[in-house]
Amino acid sequence: MSSTALDVTVRRASDGAAITLRDAIGGQASLIVLMRHLDCPFCEVYVGRVLQARDTIGRIVLVGNATPEELREVHQGLPPEVLVVADETQAVYEAWRTGRLRRMLDLRIRLRSAPTFVRHLLRGGRLSRPGQDLLLLGGDVVVDADGTTTWLRTSRRPDDRPDVAELDLRLQHAA
Repeated sequence: MSSTALDVTVRRASDGAAITLRDAIGGQASLIVLMRHLDCPFCEVYVGRVLQARDTIGRIVLVGNATPEELREVHQGLPPEVLVVADETQAVYEAWRTGRLRRMLDLRIRLRSAPTFVRHLLRGGRLSRPGQDLLLLGGDVVVDADGTTTWLRTSRRPDDRPDVAELDLRLQHAA
């Protein structure tokens, strides 16, 4: 399963160049974050937590289901060592079987996540953009330097993401 996903061609958000996900990890133990959609407030908060811990986490690759131009616009303030790639066909998501919600009614969130959603809207965040797949679920993958998947966690809900301490532990084992 890992070799299939890592051999998918994606495009770098920075310049639109086609690369494989294997090229993106650059022979390093890496965290690959499969984001839900461009306006997902839970992904925004989660990526912020991951970035705060990036000194201990190491290589981070963010995968988004959007065009490189859209991802570049949304993620323009990220540190240059964080690689953002576009998976417009959802091939990486399919290879790691992240799944989808069955219907819009399944977009329920935990009550404790409601403040995140409200803050997102109050700061001018959007609910969605045209063409975005709101039913797509995300996931987190840790691969070792050889590209072997050592840990895979797929989200069950829009607000379902692992704790950063868990990621750190999984990456230590992969290194």
